[in-house]
Amino acid sequence: MKKLDFLPLQDFDKLVFPEEFHELTLDSPALSFVTDFKDHHPAVLTASVSALNAAQVLRTGHRSAVLVMDHRGDFIGVLTAEDVSYQRVMQCVADGIARQELTVGDLMRARSHLQLLSYQQLQGAKIGNVLTAMQRAGQHFCLVVDVENHHVRGLISAEDVAARLHVDFSIDTPASFSEMLKAVATAH
Repeated sequence: MKKLDFLPLQDFDKLVFPEEFHELTLDSPALSFVTDFKDHHPAVLTASVSALNAAQVLRTGHRSAVLVMDHRGDFIGVLTAEDVSYQRVMQCVADGIARQELTVGDLMRARSHLQLLSYQQLQGAKIGNVLTAMQRAGQHFCLVVDVENHHVRGLISAEDVAARLHVDFSIDTPASFSEMLKAVATAH
């Protein structure tokens, strides 16, 4: 039997993550940027979690988004870091909701408003194609769904992809029709 010796952890020993060991480019397969929920548990919160706690979870977990479940465990939406931003919380407070009473359910993006790319589409796509599609649609993130089996398989965040590729990438959210009308009205 081989004798093993324990060593002390050094100050310069750092925690590593799988993405640090891949040379990724815009030509890399899109699926290499998807954490497949078939192999890894998704990050989830329930709708009743306070917005303040959710913001802390996102920050400390270095996450740009989490899936939201209801009390029965059904998938009902997505919460992003943008959804719990100071500006968004203050907007709700200005609308009369006490900051301490805000929940994930108040701020999340409901399932009915989410966009997706099919897992089947992504099998032959490059991440550059995905970023272009997200930019064109003004989507900061999108769900990856196996449409043949009706399984939500993952989530792609433009912010996370840009960080992994070490590039600057911005997405302008298209204005809603009512925002465009307000802009036109104030201009005239």
